[in-house]
Amino acid sequence: MAVRVGLASGASPAATFPNSHLLEPRASLGAWAPPQQPRALDELRRAVREEDWARNYAESVTKIQMQAEWSASPERCAMLQAMASASRAERVLEIGSFCGAAALALAEVLPTGGEVLALELDEYAASFAKRFQARSPSGHKVKHMVGPAVASLRELAEAVAAGRCRPFDFVVVDADKECMEQYFDQLWSTPGMLSEDAVVCVDLTPFKGQPPLRYVKYGFPYQYQAESGQKAIDALRASVAASPRFAAYEFGQMLVVKGKPAW
Repeated sequence: MAVRVGLASGASPAATFPNSHLLEPRASLGAWAPPQQPRALDELRRAVREEDWARNYAESVTKIQMQAEWSASPERCAMLQAMASASRAERVLEIGSFCGAAALALAEVLPTGGEVLALELDEYAASFAKRFQARSPSGHKVKHMVGPAVASLRELAEAVAAGRCRPFDFVVVDADKECMEQYFDQLWSTPGMLSEDAVVCVDLTPFKGQPPLRYVKYGFPYQYQAESGQKAIDALRASVAASPRFAAYEFGQMLVVKGKPAW
């Protein structure tokens, strides 16, 4: 009986076609990766960049004209996360939060039960932050106090004195430069406000300069004089350097301060 032989026959039919992919060992494709959900922090940064802050101020949605550049950069957030983790912080206080990028970044590295208390002047900025914090697994760790920081700190001091507020282990001061030394002094002068090994980080970035809309709107642009905040920054630097109470380091445009142990 005649045996019918096709083009692809025998023990190795693929040998009939020298260029066949069947001759090559198949690379393992591996398991399919699960779909990646965008991080709430990344979404927050994008939304801040896309928001029309000038229009918000012009329409009295915000109390002051804000700028997207005020939001903490990824580098600043990473630096704060590293310092908070190294200091084993559990309770964080942020004075001047804007839309909450730094607050959310810090919440991500706090242990279970940790808390970030964000003080923010503007209700719209705080509400903006809350929308994205609600989307983050760590967002529940962030709490807000809205209003002038001086009044909020006074309220916190009363809560500390009454035993309703535990000390803070890590503090970020990134608010108006005019009152930065006042905030700093109140933190250290209020018994029980800071834990024994607390770290206080003060932003030293001069004011970036915003358009003088409050004067332009009323036709008096010649009355506006921009203040960079440099005088206030230099005054705080000098005060901290002259005090035997503090050990201070400066990097990443931040003044990082710890109390010296009393011997």
